[in-house]
Amino acid sequence: MAPSPTIRRLLKETAELSSPSSNPNPAFFAAPVSDADLHEWHFTLLGPPSPSPYAGGMYHGRISLPATYPLKPPNFRFLTPSGRFEVNREICLSISGFHEETWMPAWGVRTALTALRSFMAEKGSAGQVGGLEAPADIRKRLAKESRSWKCEACGKSNETIMREWWDICQSAGVDMKGEEDLDLESLPEGMSLETRDPNAQRATQGGSEPQVRSQETVQQTQRPPDTVSHPTAAIVSSSPPSSSHPQTAPPPTSQTGSSSSLQLPSQSPFQHVPTPSAEAAQASAEAVLTPSDLAQPPNASSGTATHRRPLFSGFHNAPLAAANAAIAQNARPLTLQRDRDREQTITIDRAIAGVFLALCLMVLKKIFFPAGSGGVASSVDDFYLQRE
Repeated sequence: MAPSPTIRRLLKETAELSSPSSNPNPAFFAAPVSDADLHEWHFTLLGPPSPSPYAGGMYHGRISLPATYPLKPPNFRFLTPSGRFEVNREICLSISGFHEETWMPAWGVRTALTALRSFMAEKGSAGQVGGLEAPADIRKRLAKESRSWKCEACGKSNETIMREWWDICQSAGVDMKGEEDLDLESLPEGMSLETRDPNAQRATQGGSEPQVRSQETVQQTQRPPDTVSHPTAAIVSSSPPSSSHPQTAPPPTSQTGSSSSLQLPSQSPFQHVPTPSAEAAQASAEAVLTPSDLAQPPNASSGTATHRRPLFSGFHNAPLAAANAAIAQNARPLTLQRDRDREQTITIDRAIAGVFLALCLMVLKKIFFPAGSGGVASSVDDFYLQRE
């Protein structure tokens, strides 16, 4: 059984990131934890170079790839304390599973780790999901301690993993001078890495409903007074006006967009319409019919317009007459087409019968008057062959 596109993609990226491929990156190492599960990876990357407080640090983390990768982005979490990210908590980034709409299938694990290393050097992680705020001296101390941090699943320290990976990169022809202070790589074109709040999209979707309600409220307040009935206006108009100060109806009060203060106008109760009787339905149907509809349709087969005797008489006479007229008018083209097809069929049948009869006569002639035999035919031929 052929592997799925996701498995083929993961095998390809495994060969590029954990073996001496054509262009290995010495800044980070990533590989599946076991061959049995290619969707669970561990990575080890170098901290951004100075002047960042993570210079010289080595940080270990985990990558969770979805079953539909690369159509959906992976999720990242750091396992080594850094003072920049929370330990063992997914990070909310524009390239992570929190925001699938900004992910592109052309990107991979290598592109994501390059962006993650560049993002680590940026300042300002307040409010970010998975981010931490810590003084620079604490981050520098954690960077020194990160080299000896050991992963229980991998069974090696961060420095051991990176030393082995640097040996592989050096055997592939990569210059390893200044290996612990590698510069940041440029991100691919069209890739912008930023922190995003996962609740922002929900708030945007939730805020659209109050906005629509406020727009509806504004439209109601902008309507003319005669289109909206107000109880206060009705009360004032019903009271007798004073002679000295004429009373006028107060203007309609503007309502805010809050759902609590929004009052819908009173609606009249639904009135049930009774079902008409058969006599009423018949009378309404006859009122629509014209005198031509009430007439009986002419007989299509005969040349004269003879009226058919109605099938029923009395109550259903007029509706049946109109229905028969409509059916006859709609079926007239089909009747003409059927008659033309019948005439063509009869003509073809006659031609076939004539040919068959001629063949039968020829066969009978060969049987009863064979060639070279005496008889009437030979006597006739001898008569014409006699010399004068």
